[in-house]
Amino acid sequence: MAPQFTHSTSERRASATVFGSIGRGGLYVPQDFIKSNTDEILNSIENEVEQSIDDDISIGDESSSLLLHKSKSKSILIDEAKLLHANKVPIRKYSIVEQPIDNNNITYGSTNDGDDNGQVVDPEAILESWDEALKSGKITTTNSFELKSLTRSSIPLVITFLLQNSLGVCSVFAVGKISNEALAAITLGTMSANISAMSVIAGLASSLDTFLPQAYGANKFKIVGLIFQRCTALIFVIMFVICISWWIGSEWLLLKVLPDPISAKLASLYLKVLSFGIPGYILFETGKRFLQSQGIFDASTYILFICAPLNAIMNYLFVWTFGFGFIGAPIAVSLSYTFMAIGLYLYTIYTNHEINPMKCWDGLNLKKSFSNWNELIKLSIPNLIMIMSEFLSFEILTLLSSYLGTNALAAQSIITTMASLTYQIPYGVSIAASTRIANFLGAQLPKPAKIASKMTFLMTIFISIVNFSFLFICRYKIASWFSNDLKVIELVGDVMPLVAFIQFFDALNATSAGCLRGQGLQHIGGYINLFSYYVIGIPVGFILSFYLPLGHPLGLVGLWLGVGCALFIIGFVQCYYVLTANYDDLVNDALNRSNTE
Repeated sequence: MAPQFTHSTSERRASATVFGSIGRGGLYVPQDFIKSNTDEILNSIENEVEQSIDDDISIGDESSSLLLHKSKSKSILIDEAKLLHANKVPIRKYSIVEQPIDNNNITYGSTNDGDDNGQVVDPEAILESWDEALKSGKITTTNSFELKSLTRSSIPLVITFLLQNSLGVCSVFAVGKISNEALAAITLGTMSANISAMSVIAGLASSLDTFLPQAYGANKFKIVGLIFQRCTALIFVIMFVICISWWIGSEWLLLKVLPDPISAKLASLYLKVLSFGIPGYILFETGKRFLQSQGIFDASTYILFICAPLNAIMNYLFVWTFGFGFIGAPIAVSLSYTFMAIGLYLYTIYTNHEINPMKCWDGLNLKKSFSNWNELIKLSIPNLIMIMSEFLSFEILTLLSSYLGTNALAAQSIITTMASLTYQIPYGVSIAASTRIANFLGAQLPKPAKIASKMTFLMTIFISIVNFSFLFICRYKIASWFSNDLKVIELVGDVMPLVAFIQFFDALNATSAGCLRGQGLQHIGGYINLFSYYVIGIPVGFILSFYLPLGHPLGLVGLWLGVGCALFIIGFVQCYYVLTANYDDLVNDALNRSNTE
């Protein structure tokens, strides 16, 4: 059977987006640099399981194929049906498979296309019609169709990322008007948490993005649950040590590193309170991947729709209504992490989803959870290094801004918060583009893949104009949302036009990186990012902020000029590789990867 048009690449990619962070989302992905033989690792883990659920299911037989098709999302089938209809390819009314999946039939009318509205179509019939159309070369696409498809796919992703980002934005918004020191402290506290905790959790949990989908795809359901437990236990042990260090030594270290003692002490307090929410954050991150490996991608979105507004309410109540002040913000974030974990696990247990996630849960086994961590650690260390290097590239800018004074650091807090917020829009588009392009290449459709890439860049132009207009026109209003200090508001107003202009390069960076991931050329983006930030962006920003022009250094403007230089290089170099790629060769590469997996 030919490769199917699906909504996920063969390997789920980790995202370095951090819940509650006011830093940046994933600029590149650590797996882009990593090649590991996970089959051997999975086989070694399988030996620990007394009886595997796939004893009576052969991976290559017809029953296995039916099981995988039954687990397929209806939205995938609807998308295939839409493209078939757009190419005037009739869909079979019934499958030729002897045992059709009766309880998974879909209504063709849900595609809103054609004259067959309301007719029930067997999912296997859509799959077989799709395969036949591929073999006969009947599948093509148009600019308008791809633009609509990318827009439709991007909207829920953008909403999800904005909800994620709102957890950190609400804390900055709530604390900002207490004082400049408090506004600076919450940025420094978040920076410290990102470097010492969130990046560690993201790096260790990213190993699940490799292990779990492969185990699930091989129908080794018990192994999925065991690896999930083992990784969660590993992260808990490491984070216990880190949280203890926050309580014992964070204030001493921050006082040594930061120039303002008040901000340093408040940042230390932020870390201490945040430590109570770390268990919930760990469980949410690993639990989310546990569900995603089974094809359940909407659970975390549902949870965020509840917890994000709740987080905003708690921030306001704790900081202002109940009079907790600064400490109210980390309390709200910690509770939000805990509620997110509880909500996700309630969803897992009680969901009526067509895919039953509990089939991968064979009960808690503490003995196995706290043993044989070697392979997980081996795979996680490269991930951890790459993710931490990414976080550092932006957190270094925050640290440098602290030496420009409290007002500059407060202004930097507002600017980075808004830059991160606007970044979520092209980042959501990049995920949709990556999936779309990879799907076309996997289905041996080079021309549609190239059209999808071009339409992605057309969307990028529109998004950039919107982001630029918002930040430029509303710059003083935005600053007043976060601070009452006129000096901070004026400084934000001076720097924000540059940040608004950088949105063109930032959006291009995000979407071109998504296209490269879809093409299987993600390593290009990784190397470009490392070079541009650490060799160009940070050094240029440092020199312009503190030394040039002689006698009148640019301060905060200089830092963002360095960022702009890096993003300019990244965006246009990545764009060049996307547009000049040989898509016929990319199809062959995709086939080779699918044959070796």
